[in-house]
Amino acid sequence: MLNLKKHIVRLLFSAVITASLFVTACSNDDNPVDSTGGTAKVAGRISSGNSMAKVLSKTGNTETTASVQGAVVVLAQVQADGSLKTVSNQSVQTDVSGKFVVETNLSGANNLVVVATQGAAEWKAIVSATVQSGSTVYAPPLSVESTTETNLYIKLVSQGRANNIDAADLKILLSAQGAAHIGGNANAEAEFINALQAQSQATVQASGNSYFGLSSSQIQAMLHAKAEAKAKLDAALYNSGDTEDEAENDINEYDGWVCTNSSVNAKVHAELMRIGVTTFLNATASMSANGRLAIAKSFYKRYAFVLSIAMKQQFQAAGASDAQISSVNSAGSSLYASIKTSNDLNQIADAFAQYHSTVKAQLKITLASYANAIETTDTSINTTASAKTVLSTSLGGTISLDAIINAYVAFFNSVKSTTQVTLVGATSTQVSAATQIMILANMN
Repeated sequence: MLNLKKHIVRLLFSAVITASLFVTACSNDDNPVDSTGGTAKVAGRISSGNSMAKVLSKTGNTETTASVQGAVVVLAQVQADGSLKTVSNQSVQTDVSGKFVVETNLSGANNLVVVATQGAAEWKAIVSATVQSGSTVYAPPLSVESTTETNLYIKLVSQGRANNIDAADLKILLSAQGAAHIGGNANAEAEFINALQAQSQATVQASGNSYFGLSSSQIQAMLHAKAEAKAKLDAALYNSGDTEDEAENDINEYDGWVCTNSSVNAKVHAELMRIGVTTFLNATASMSANGRLAIAKSFYKRYAFVLSIAMKQQFQAAGASDAQISSVNSAGSSLYASIKTSNDLNQIADAFAQYHSTVKAQLKITLASYANAIETTDTSINTTASAKTVLSTSLGGTISLDAIINAYVAFFNSVKSTTQVTLVGATSTQVSAATQIMILANMN
């Protein structure tokens, strides 16, 4: 009876999230009402360091350069067959800086696509924000990268899979390096899409696990925060420069917004992201090493950023001093930087190992009276046949979502039990914070 109850709860939570994604995705293919209160506007620009920009040809994936001035821009909806239906009132041309504002009578639609053409060259970008009559939303900068992302999204729609993958994830996870490895490679594109869908499904399914204790209202709040953050991300990218660092800062602001503007604790975001990262990596085992690394680094950087937020919150709950919290934040920054410069997945693993050591040392300072107990707990987690070993063995290349989720939940519960047993005499608040810190530090 208990297992049946858990199964029903999981299905209900999955239904809530899937339904929300369905509404978002299908606003492209439904027929939003024409606006009667004025047009909706989409502002955008072609990404360039000067008057010329990299661009893909219309008929293939040949990269060339073209002037950003005078490109013809339209706004379109992706149809179920993968075709594009123009929904802008008229085409416009980019100015000398590559900027444009295109108008539509549609209101209430999102995931529209901006298309700019210059002779045989073509740029595309996904507009995540919902267009509303009388308002202006922003498209992210149009580039080779955004074109690859949009082409993948169009394929998702034509395959009937847009309901399962958030279009914003395409924009966030495909860096210029990742797009270069995937764009135009049918096998790589298919593997990426399949892995991204598996990651999304794993996150949805895990959210309904009783371990996390999330209510439907909390999940709705999280989805609402994501929707707002997506619009803010596009606007931030539009207003930023075109460097990788600026784009990363904007993406971090996106993740930070979701963490702080939903009713879900950051540690839950981090745990769910960890499950998602593992699912994606296991599902891309046959992808080219360089392509897999480029996308994995995007995943890991996002995860490290959220992990740092969660760790700070837990150290504050444990009563850490400002100096200790600063040290923990510095460790998070170092982890992020190490991931960014990593040349392979082993170097990323080494960076997490160093992060673990620093976090453990700071926890022993914060809860000095229980330093020995903390060391004992950590040793117990990481010895042979320990919770960490069981986790690694259970994950071992599997692409079964149930196996991955169950392995992590078992690990979380094992660490929780071990910590509670060893921290005898600590307050309930200290035990709770220490438990979460040990989980966050060891789940990598």
